[in-house]
Amino acid sequence: MFMSLEKQPTGTVERVEIQSQFLGETREAHVYLPHNYSPLYKYPVLYINDGSDYESMGRMITLLNERFQDRNQRRFLVVFTPVDKSVRREEYHPEGSKHKAYVRFFADELVPAIEERFTAFPMGPARGILGSSLGATAALHTLLTYPRKFHYLALQSGAFRDSSYAEVEAAGKSLATVPVYQVVGLQEENFQSSSGKTIDILALNRKMRDLLQTCGVDVDYAEYDKDHTWGFWQEDLPRVLDHFARHTSF
Repeated sequence: MFMSLEKQPTGTVERVEIQSQFLGETREAHVYLPHNYSPLYKYPVLYINDGSDYESMGRMITLLNERFQDRNQRRFLVVFTPVDKSVRREEYHPEGSKHKAYVRFFADELVPAIEERFTAFPMGPARGILGSSLGATAALHTLLTYPRKFHYLALQSGAFRDSSYAEVEAAGKSLATVPVYQVVGLQEENFQSSSGKTIDILALNRKMRDLLQTCGVDVDYAEYDKDHTWGFWQEDLPRVLDHFARHTSF
């Protein structure tokens, strides 16, 4: 006897090109649509820095397909934003030469392009940003620069800088309603950066957690016996998606 196995539906990934005036080049975004995506409905959107890495090393497309097999799971769109590794630091680092241009591209060009093509809720409480390491830092600074445009953060092992704390402190209680998910590994005390510096990522995240809480933010914070690797961040992604689904307003 042969048993027929019904093929489970999967989502689709569409590529969108954005001609960026701020960056002076064409950039690409990969947009994940759940298998039952309908233009008759509007969806929250999770934007992701280091998009190609989350697709490949994070195996996030597979994770999303598995997640949305459950009809009870809330649907949302995911926008992966790839970055050229040769300019990553300049775009993601708060003091990078292209950082301000990248943040403006992200908020003023990427978001409108996505919302013009897909049925996304065009409101801050329905938009979130996810990033890891320096990508988490860029996510934080993007929200701080555009607090009305984004209203959710997921920070995996953020490599925060002095300016990160200064800007959070300056924002103060205005951040109190922003849901923040934050994780870090207990083995991240001696991370070797690409510039050769040793960085205590664990201490940086504890400091950021304390500062956010001082600002009135309800931080969903956790530490795991993990290191600064994609194995950790991939394992954590189901928790990220659960948190995002619970804390977007639409």
